[in-house]
Amino acid sequence: MKDLVINTPVSKADIEYFSGLGITVVHNEEPLEARYNVDALGKYHGNAQVALFPTTTLQVSDILAYCNQRRIGVVTQGGNSGVCGGATAHRGEVILSLRDMNKVRDMDVISGVLVAESGCVLEDLDNYAQKQGYTVPVDLGARKKCMIGGNVSTNAGGLRYLRYGSMHGSVLGLEVVLPDGQILDSLFTLKKDASGYDIKQLFIGAEGTLGVVTAVAISLAPKPRASQLAVLGLQDFSKIQRAFVLARQYLGEIVSAFEFWEKRCNELTVEYESVDSLLSNSHEFYVLIETRGSCLRHDMEKLDTFLECLQGEKLIDESRVVRDAEDMDRTWLFRSQMAHAHSKSGHMHVYDFSLPSKHQYELLVAVKSHLEQAGLYGKPGLPVSDVTIFGHVGDDNIHLQVIAREFGGVVEETMEPWVYEWVGSHGGSVAAEHGLGSHKGQFLKYSKSPVLIELMKSIKQMLDPNGIMNPGKHVSRA
Repeated sequence: MKDLVINTPVSKADIEYFSGLGITVVHNEEPLEARYNVDALGKYHGNAQVALFPTTTLQVSDILAYCNQRRIGVVTQGGNSGVCGGATAHRGEVILSLRDMNKVRDMDVISGVLVAESGCVLEDLDNYAQKQGYTVPVDLGARKKCMIGGNVSTNAGGLRYLRYGSMHGSVLGLEVVLPDGQILDSLFTLKKDASGYDIKQLFIGAEGTLGVVTAVAISLAPKPRASQLAVLGLQDFSKIQRAFVLARQYLGEIVSAFEFWEKRCNELTVEYESVDSLLSNSHEFYVLIETRGSCLRHDMEKLDTFLECLQGEKLIDESRVVRDAEDMDRTWLFRSQMAHAHSKSGHMHVYDFSLPSKHQYELLVAVKSHLEQAGLYGKPGLPVSDVTIFGHVGDDNIHLQVIAREFGGVVEETMEPWVYEWVGSHGGSVAAEHGLGSHKGQFLKYSKSPVLIELMKSIKQMLDPNGIMNPGKHVSRA
C-alpha cells in the first residue's frame, strides 16, 4: 500500500490554481497558526502552510482531482476538535477545511431525516433540529466546535450512545468526493435499502483516508418532551455495574445516558473549572443517569422507584435528582468539562478504549501498578501526577487519563505498547470513539486480526492508490 510522503512545499503555481477556483486560500511561507496545525489537546503539531476553504462539492472535487494528479497530500479538517492528530497535517499536506460548507440542504419533518453539509457545527445543527421537533442523535462535549462531517468521519459515539447508537445506524446516506475527484452521490434518505453493498459504511470512521465526506443524510430522534437527571455517589465499582443492570430493568426505554467517573476526576473538575461538586459529600465513584421520555409524571415515577431499589440494595450513599432545565444544563456542563480540567492539570495522555465492564476498573489498577513499578507514579514529584478513568457504562467505552509533566518521553514509552497489549488481551478495542488518528494505527494489531487489517489496507489501496488522503494515518500505520 502506497503511503505518500510530501517533501516539498506546495508551489506558487498550485496556489494560483486553488485561488482560481474561487475559494478562500490561506497560505504562508511558514507553518500556519495553531488553529490549523495543533490538535485540541496541544499534543499533535502539524506544519501545513496552505489551507483551502471550498463552499461547494464541485470545488472539493476540483481540489482532489488536482491534488491526486500532482501527488499533493490532503488532510480534511472540520472543527479540529479531535485528540488523536487525525486532522493534523504532519507532512506539509494542504488542509481542506469544510468550515464554509455549512448549509442544511433539506429537512423532512415527517420522516425526521435531515440532509446537511459537513461543515455544520453539531450544536447549531441540533438547535435547528429541535425547532422542528427533533434532536441529533449524537451529542459530544465538543458540540460547540465539532462538525457533523467530522462526527461521521470519526464514527463519534458520545454521551447518548446508549440510547441512540452509533453513526453507522443513524447515517442514511453520504455524499463523498473520492481521491480522484469523482463524486459519490449516496445521499439516500430512506431508512430501508437492501439494494447491494452498503458502501457508505466504509467512510464512517475512515477519518478522511478514503475520501472527503461533504454532506450527510441523518435520521433524527424525536425531541424528548420530558428529561431528568440523577446523580449518584457510590463507594465501589461493582455497585456501578449492579446499578446499571437495575437501570435497564427499572428505567427501560427512557434511560438515555449512564456516565461514571471516579473521585479524582471529580476533584480535578472542581479545582480547575472552579465549579461546585454535584453532590454534597465526597465519594469514590459518581454516576450520572439521564432519562428522556414523553411523559414527565410517568418518568418521575420510574426514576423514583429505581432510586428506591438502589437504596434498598444499599448500592448508593447519596443521590440527587435534577429536573430544572438550567440545573440540568449545569450538571451536564460539569461532566463535559471533565476532560478539559484534566488537560489544565498537566499534559494529558488520553486513552480511549472499549473494554468489557468486568475489566474496566482492573485497567485503572493495572496502569497505576505498572507506572509505580516503573518509578513514575505514586509519590509527589514523580513524572506522573494522576491516573484516572471515566466513561460511558452503557457502551463499554472507558477513557483513561495519565497526567504527566510532558507529552511523550519516558511516560509514553512505559505506557505503550503495554497498555494496548493489556486492553487487547482482555477483549477490548484500542480505539472506541476518538479514532486511530496519526498514532494509534500501529496498535491496531492488538484488537484486529491480520486478515482484517490487510482487508482494510486493500480497500485504502483501491480507493486511494496514490495515497494522498490523510497520508501516514489510520490503517496506513498498521
